[in-house]
Amino acid sequence: MRSLAILAVLAVAPAPLAAAPRPRGKPAPQKPAPLAPEQREAQREADRHFKGGVALFKDAKYAEALAEFERAYEIAPHPLVLYNIASCHRQLSHYADAVAAYRRFLDDGRGTVAAERLAAAQAELDAILARVARVSVTIAPPQLQDTVALSVDGAALDHPGMPLILPAGEHRLTARVAGHPDAERTVRVASGDTLEVELAIPEPPAPEPPPVGPAPRAAAVVDRAPAPDAELRPRRFAVGAGFGTNLRLAGDTGAPSLGVAVAIGSRIELGLDAVLVAYAVIPSLRVRLIGRALALHAVAAVPYSLTDGGNSQRFAAFAAGLGLRYRPTPAIALRLESYAAIADRMHGTSVPAFLGGELWF
Repeated sequence: MRSLAILAVLAVAPAPLAAAPRPRGKPAPQKPAPLAPEQREAQREADRHFKGGVALFKDAKYAEALAEFERAYEIAPHPLVLYNIASCHRQLSHYADAVAAYRRFLDDGRGTVAAERLAAAQAELDAILARVARVSVTIAPPQLQDTVALSVDGAALDHPGMPLILPAGEHRLTARVAGHPDAERTVRVASGDTLEVELAIPEPPAPEPPPVGPAPRAAAVVDRAPAPDAELRPRRFAVGAGFGTNLRLAGDTGAPSLGVAVAIGSRIELGLDAVLVAYAVIPSLRVRLIGRALALHAVAAVPYSLTDGGNSQRFAAFAAGLGLRYRPTPAIALRLESYAAIADRMHGTSVPAFLGGELWF
């Protein structure tokens, strides 16, 4: 193959071009200065990579050969190395890169590379162009042209030249501009096609309006003090203990008492007290008149005295009076009440008074 023959020739350092005849009367050109030691070392390194690339190319290891040729060109650029780089890209079907390397070789090699070698490179370039498609991409609106990032089949292009060189088949072209939706288009091309494609960048999306919620409320002033009604309402049942006496005979009377109570609503309460020593039971009805933590209530009761052998008799009285209840907490209360109890003629009128504590549930 011609390319292998040329590569074999390139494996040996090319001979310097013959100098043109010196016209009479003009001084001879000065000899080039000898290379510095570090330059000679760089040249030897470039030759080593170049020869390694030639050997790899002969073994059809084109990707490895390409890496060696590119390193040789970085160290010591020479147009002939560009020809070898173009040949590797052609074998790897990197047609766009091959076309770029061939064109650069043809531009840089004029005047320094033999004409027959340039003609061979042009023929190989023409053969590639005959089997690929050339696609020119324009961006709309034009002012975004300099800010667009173009990609083909998902691979970003770094400073792409136009037209794009694409192999036959289907390809996805994508143009991306920051802040805009992507513009995409899929094209299907055949060998030798020339196509112009416009990618229109969409307008940036309109900002979403802020969510509409309920109108803000003024901050409510919260009373941190306990709400008595809310606290008392759940407490429906109480047990209590106290001490009672007849105020008319306070020096001679007095007895402990036990009681229970049931609240009906927030103002009415039914109670039952038992006097232990006097052996009496007192069903009662209490109605809260005013107040909450410290409340005044009216009392209606029916004291009923039980017999205690020969010391007392059974009788009932009717009573009414007032009471005070102090509730420092929803569960604890102190109660003081007194009322007038009217019995029959034999037992007369008494004024019972009670002081005690309650535990509410």
